[in-house]
Amino acid sequence: MHSAMNVLIVEDEQLLATELAERLIHLDNEIKIVGQTDSVASTVKWLQQNECDLIFLDIHLSDGISFSIFDKIKVSSPVIFTTAYDRYAIKAFEVNSIAYLLKPVNEKDLERVLKKYKEMKSIFRADFESILNSLGKSSVPKRHYISRIMLSSGKAQMAMNVEDIAYFMADGRYLFAISKTGERYFCDNTLYKLEEELDSYQFFRLNRRFLVNFDNVAYFTAYSKSRIRVNLTPEPEEKIIISAERVKEFKQWLVR
Repeated sequence: MHSAMNVLIVEDEQLLATELAERLIHLDNEIKIVGQTDSVASTVKWLQQNECDLIFLDIHLSDGISFSIFDKIKVSSPVIFTTAYDRYAIKAFEVNSIAYLLKPVNEKDLERVLKKYKEMKSIFRADFESILNSLGKSSVPKRHYISRIMLSSGKAQMAMNVEDIAYFMADGRYLFAISKTGERYFCDNTLYKLEEELDSYQFFRLNRRFLVNFDNVAYFTAYSKSRIRVNLTPEPEEKIIISAERVKEFKQWLVR
């Protein structure tokens, strides 16, 4: 006789949470949804007071990025991450993740990850928690981000700590680093590559031209068509606009 699989769903969009719950129950009638939360704070509180067998965890929540949950509380249950972005895959496997699903989540993918969970639990039933710990600590090497970068000004070249850079600005074929004191340096790199090399906790890609240090975001204001305008320090000559599609991610990055 199979025991019920108690599942916690963490999702800040109620419609998606309901849809996920319905799909899970449709796939396996042994699944019981024992909780639904929509924020880092409410999830931490729920886990302090309850237990579950499996967690479906959205990465972007109403009050920040869900990875911060693991800094606040010990999570012993396996986790299946759900997100609209694939940039967090490495980070996901540094914690208790056994799978990573991109939204919109379809039933075939759900069926696959549930099968994976059951197989792991069956094979390693005697010590499932230690297997999860092993997955979190050793299956994926810890990501290391660059802390210094080579820049040039005229014929002079120098290495600069990335923490001293306010933002990177693409200007046609060239990329420039603007220091926190306002100096402009040539950077032989690309925004795409820098986005991978820099710590995403500290740097965020605003649009096709700007990659900014958190410390140098002054404020933002509403702009037309659900977009926002971001003001940086030192202030660039042009307006910096974030598309409506990236506004939510930007705001969540600001509060982590």
